[in-house]
Amino acid sequence: MEQYPTRDEQEDLHDLNEVMQAFGVSEWSNLGTIEEIATPRLFSVLVDIKGQHYILRERLEGLIAEDSDHRYAFRQFLQQAGIPLPSLWLTAQGKPTVVVGDTSFELEQEPQGELFSTTSPRSLAWVGDAGTMLARIHQVSRTYPGPQHRWPSEALIGGVVQGYLNMARGRAEQSEIAAVAAALSNWCDQWEAVLPSAMVSIGAVRGLPEFHIHGDYHALNLRLGTQGVTAVLNLAASRWEKRIIELAYALFYFSALEWQPTAALTRPLVKRGLDPERARRFLAAYGAIYPPEPRESAILGDALMLVSPIATMNGPLEDVFFMQQGGPGNHGVEEQLIDDVMERLAWATSLPGWLARVWRSLAEMWQ
Repeated sequence: MEQYPTRDEQEDLHDLNEVMQAFGVSEWSNLGTIEEIATPRLFSVLVDIKGQHYILRERLEGLIAEDSDHRYAFRQFLQQAGIPLPSLWLTAQGKPTVVVGDTSFELEQEPQGELFSTTSPRSLAWVGDAGTMLARIHQVSRTYPGPQHRWPSEALIGGVVQGYLNMARGRAEQSEIAAVAAALSNWCDQWEAVLPSAMVSIGAVRGLPEFHIHGDYHALNLRLGTQGVTAVLNLAASRWEKRIIELAYALFYFSALEWQPTAALTRPLVKRGLDPERARRFLAAYGAIYPPEPRESAILGDALMLVSPIATMNGPLEDVFFMQQGGPGNHGVEEQLIDDVMERLAWATSLPGWLARVWRSLAEMWQ
């Protein structure tokens, strides 16, 4: 029996034709919708244009509306310097986006390479490759001639981490599961006890390198192969920042978390803290290209203190804060998952003490 498109499917196809026409593309094939792991909530479809595969997607919005000019100018600068970002299809007017209705779209070449997986036999080598690529991006960024793209003061790291801790306090007060509520309160107590001194330590070091960073440098935004990183993705959060903040984020992502492309949750990689071998591999590869400035390595532990609560809430504790499941007071925690949640909370609560113990070792790893 011949199948005809439904009305919704016909309307969707018509909308896609309108978007592709806006890009100046009249001949193309729809290869189906896809779910991009780093941005699963955005519409994405794989298309073929004269034998080349592109991803048509809703444009990922940055923190502030006027970030788009920086994002694309910085991207072009990095590409010209040899950083492997996939090419964007430009309109006849040279624009990287089109607006249809109230939605902005990008048309990006499909990235080549494999997703990072902790269980891959090449995983350790890839950790080093990730460190090397971040150092290359940072070295190139130092010479970027464009204007400084700064986020508003409330989006700077100190305000963001305090906002996250306030959210955690709220979850603790609202949770109907006593064990989870107590663990969340303890987690907040541990971090609030150490964050002021960490911020003072970083602020006391003058001349820390600052430039435009990638802004979201983790495993899902890389593709890799036998020769290292084959694609760097997603500059939506690029901004002017101290490099040690991005280095700390990246070190946490690549040595503290387990990455499985099909997993719904990013779990801790080891029982306590960061994996020492991966941390050493990442920092050695980064430092071989871009070593620390005087006194900078001594505050790497402080920078980790600042970013760890944010990275933890967006990773191992994501289901507690951002996935609505169960009853209204559970906030993502089903009864049968309490043991699993408590285990991850114990890992998260132990992080400040663990970081304090390895402070000097972290500094020695980055030379």
